[in-house]
Amino acid sequence: MLSCKHTIAQGTDYLDKELGFWRKVEMKMHLMICVNCRRYVKQLKQTVVMLSKGQFKQPSEQQVEQLKQEYQNVVSKQ
Repeated sequence: MLSCKHTIAQGTDYLDKELGFWRKVEMKMHLMICVNCRRYVKQLKQTVVMLSKGQFKQPSEQQVEQLKQEYQNVVSKQ
């Protein structure tokens, strides 16, 4: 049986269907019993889907300047 460490290390290979038959079986068995690794693989899959759809946009110059100003305000108050 795979450990959580091995499951996390092979998460992308699992999602990309690059694991051999027995390693895939071990991965599925581990995911059946480990809620934390199931969550991790689910989040990893969601991240891959979002990135592949290009749902992230480059911020405008105005947004960048606004964030810089807000950051400076926070830092100057400390």
